[in-house]
Amino acid sequence: MRMTVHARLCALMVRAVAPILCLGLVPAIGLAEIPAPKAPSTFVLVAKGHGWAVTNAGQMTLYTSKRDIKPGTSTCVEDCAVTWPPYLAPEQTVIGDGWSVITRADGSRQWAYEDKPLYQYSVDQGPGDTYGEGIGLLWDIAFIIAPTPPGISARKTLMGHVAADQHQKTLYVPPVEVDVASLCVENPCQEQWSPVTAPRVARSIGDWDVVSRDDGLKQWVYQGRPLFRYSGDVLTGEASGHGVALDSDENTMETMVLEPRPPYPDWVRVQDTDAGEMLADENYNTIYTWDPSRLFSRLAQPVAECGVECLDEEWVPMYAESDDVAPGGNWAILPLSDGRGQWAYKGRHLFTNVRDKTQGSFLGYRHGGNRAANVVMHSGDALQGTLRRP
Repeated sequence: MRMTVHARLCALMVRAVAPILCLGLVPAIGLAEIPAPKAPSTFVLVAKGHGWAVTNAGQMTLYTSKRDIKPGTSTCVEDCAVTWPPYLAPEQTVIGDGWSVITRADGSRQWAYEDKPLYQYSVDQGPGDTYGEGIGLLWDIAFIIAPTPPGISARKTLMGHVAADQHQKTLYVPPVEVDVASLCVENPCQEQWSPVTAPRVARSIGDWDVVSRDDGLKQWVYQGRPLFRYSGDVLTGEASGHGVALDSDENTMETMVLEPRPPYPDWVRVQDTDAGEMLADENYNTIYTWDPSRLFSRLAQPVAECGVECLDEEWVPMYAESDDVAPGGNWAILPLSDGRGQWAYKGRHLFTNVRDKTQGSFLGYRHGGNRAANVVMHSGDALQGTLRRP
């Protein structure tokens, strides 16, 4: 069985300049007091900590395209529509509450939400798969954002979706076992941690509530935990306050994570390279996805005949152990013809490359003019200069 080590979900946030200690995130799962939006019967809204993912009746993820700029108009046609099938609406359709139906160029009827056409992704294999997210920096998961207090929003980071203020500065919460009203009302605590204040006339919004502090201020709390800013955060997205001691009782502040990042398999490691943080196996060998459609011509014929099982010995398949379980999201175990399973990321088989001899090496990338192999970045984005065509 593979070694089990934390998959570094508490890794450095985007642009952070100070390391984040793995002292425990604060997942605020669920929208306990906020009713789900209304949706037609052909949709299922899957609750997340910061809103609802829009899925079809079978709970397959739906997507929107940044190319669809003109309201109610789809730009994804012909080959694009093969990869990204439009989510079609029946003839008798009840619309409203943001839901609508557009007419495509071929005359078919396509669902839209807030005037954005909705699509499926042909590579997704089952409910919960999100393989299409971020493809070509053009495709987003269709999502309905939950209401938040004015000046507070959910920001996507390497830790997941976290609470941020109007300047996109990270917000923090203390341990549950604290006196909310008297927390950080005096220096030196107040110099380091400033409360996220609420107007005196502010009202509760779902799980967001308002408390009166001993210093006379009103403060926003989420599920009973008061929100603070950290004076040490300078850059947008920085989270240097995560794990910082709050008082002499060794209580520490924690990043307010509304929806944690989906987990990695337990064998995944995050390694630093000169091109950014990449994913690796338990021995810190860089892992690669394999896309046969992007093969250099001299390699294409043998692989076209029998798929990834025909790759040369330079590429080492990442076989799954018999007791391995995929965590879902972008990860899966795909069956091979010999009965074994192979790990896959976003529907693409995973390999390591024998040319990588040291930690942080990624010599398999574009080796010999081959563009079929790509590294997997911790950010979830493509390595700069390797955007896949949608």
